[in-house]
Formats: sequence, C-alpha cells, structure tokens
Amino acid sequence: MFRFFDLPAELRSAILEHILVSDCGIILRSETSSRLPFGNLQSALNVFVVCMQMYQEASAIFYTQNRFILNAQSHRLPSHLTSPGGFLSPQGQDARRRVHGITLFLSRVGGEFGDVLGPALSDMVLCGSLRELKLCIGAPPSLHPSRTSDMDLVQRPPFQALLRLLSDPYLEVVELLVWKVHWAFLCPFHRKGDNLTGEGPNSESVDDLGLATVRQGPEWVPVDWKSMVASLGTGQQIVRIGERGF
Repeated sequence: MFRFFDLPAELRSAILEHILVSDCGIILRSETSSRLPFGNLQSALNVFVVCMQMYQEASAIFYTQNRFILNAQSHRLPSHLTSPGGFLSPQGQDARRRVHGITLFLSRVGGEFGDVLGPALSDMVLCGSLRELKLCIGAPPSLHPSRTSDMDLVQRPPFQALLRLLSDPYLEVVELLVWKVHWAFLCPFHRKGDNLTGEGPNSESVDDLGLATVRQGPEWVPVDWKSMVASLGTGQQIVRIGERGF
C-alpha cells in the first residue's frame, strides 16, 4: 500500500503544491472572477481533514503560497465573510493570520473599512504573516453635487486608517492601483512615466464633480502610495522596532 508520509518531505511538499497552489489566487468572494481557481476547490480543501500531520503540512502551503482575493466593492460586505466562521469573523482570525498575500478590491473607503476590513488587515500584519498587500480602488460610488468633499473624505478616520495600513513597515510588498475612473485628488500621485497627463492619447480629464477619467490608458492605474501617505497622512505612522520571531 502506498504511504504518502513515507515519501521525503520535499516530494510531499511538491505534491501538495501541485494540488493546493493556484496561479489564479484564492477567491474569497465569487464576484471577483467568474471561474474558480481549481476545478474542484472543495476537493483540494478536503486534503486538510485527512489527518493532523496532513493538515499541518498542507495548510502551511495553502496559506503562504496562495494569494487571496477579497472583493469588497459592494455596498456591504457579504455575510459569508462576516458571519460566524467566515474569513472576517472572530472565528476566522487564526486562518487570516496565516495568509501571506492578499489582493483587496474597494470602491469606497468608509465605515466598513474602518470598522471591519482595516482592523482585520492590520491584525494580519501585526500578529500574523501578511507581507504582501495589493489594494485596488475601483470606480467611486455615484457622485452628486452634494457629495462629501475630497479633503473631508481624506481626513476621515477610515481613509487615514487606509494610509496607515499602506505604510505599515512590516509589509514587504505594497501595491496601490485605482480604476481609470477615480477621485481627482488621486491624480497627483500617478506614478511618473504613466503619461496620464497632458494632451496625449492616455491623458485624463476631470469633470465638474471632481471625477477623473483616463482616456485610452490602462484600466488600472498604479499610484505612488508613499507620496500619497506623505502628502495626505495626518496621524502617527506605525514604527518598526526590532525583528519579530514569527
């Protein structure tokens, strides 16, 4: 009879990586993509329940070598993420803390980010293994003349919490991108060399409501988040002291 645990550790890891690691990422909300990262994701996760040793070896690979994708662009976070046992629930804390890389899609930086997403992500960095963060800010919700001013939005606690998260010194890789339709106050922070200003084919226009649109440019525009934090941040930043043991 074939005994999996009689194989060398390196070979076991290679087999588990083939089963559990996805080039597409692990989607935490189905609206992010129309396809699953695996032909049968549940079958892959069933590996966890074989035995304790299998769980220890497989979960280490699953959480550290996959990128997790969370779509929070809806008006409210989906209940399967926040209900008991969900990724953002208190019961999901141990699993969250094992995640190494995450991509987060947002359309607004409001109360749910300040109350749920921001604290969860900060905890994943400070008390867990999160080292790679990619944040994609989608098109703002519908705008109207009486909307909140740009500077009022920037100075609110949720947005300041976002800036502190981006600048957390324990994060090793940070990317910030905005959709080609975005708040105009983000325009000064487009990375140099993107050719998104001026009269060229990739230039952008700003309407009367302060909404900028990139014409014939990339759909997702990279932003210099360090300059944005330096310019718009008002609170005390997180300071790294020494090295951690985990």
